[in-house]
Amino acid sequence: MSIDLSNFRDKAVASIPVKGKLKKDNLDVNGRKINFIEPIKYEGEIYRVDRDKLLHLNVIYSYQEACGRCLESFTKKERAVLSGKLVEKTDKIEQDGEDEIIYYVDEKLDLAEYIISTIILSLPMKPLCHEECKGLCPKCGTNHNKEDCQCVIEDVDPRLAILKDLFPKK
Repeated sequence: MSIDLSNFRDKAVASIPVKGKLKKDNLDVNGRKINFIEPIKYEGEIYRVDRDKLLHLNVIYSYQEACGRCLESFTKKERAVLSGKLVEKTDKIEQDGEDEIIYYVDEKLDLAEYIISTIILSLPMKPLCHEECKGLCPKCGTNHNKEDCQCVIEDVDPRLAILKDLFPKK
């Protein structure tokens, strides 16, 4: 998935359209197993602005993963944006604190690792099948989304336990 940037030698070329698919089966992010259901799609443009080249790319992906509360597998379709300044990779790497820097070598740009990094950064910290997921019972393991259990859980902070005796039950 190499993009040829030699078209920018022609001063009349202001932008290069970028569109494609990236085949990736799965991803392991700190123990999270993310399975891609279909190829990752990306579409955008590389623009010339003065002497700089800027990339703006929309990334669309569908993935399957286990919920962080109920452990059920779920599928989601997400979007992410990859944008940054293109810089030719040399021995002297200068950091320009304002933009995301995307490196290319010999007028060839490989976006695969940048797209994967964008996906990793766009994933939620805690994967949930849906916002109202009730999770599992900590005693019996019943999935509270499917059925309720009769377990009684008294989870009292030990610092506040003395307040329980303040108002005796009748």
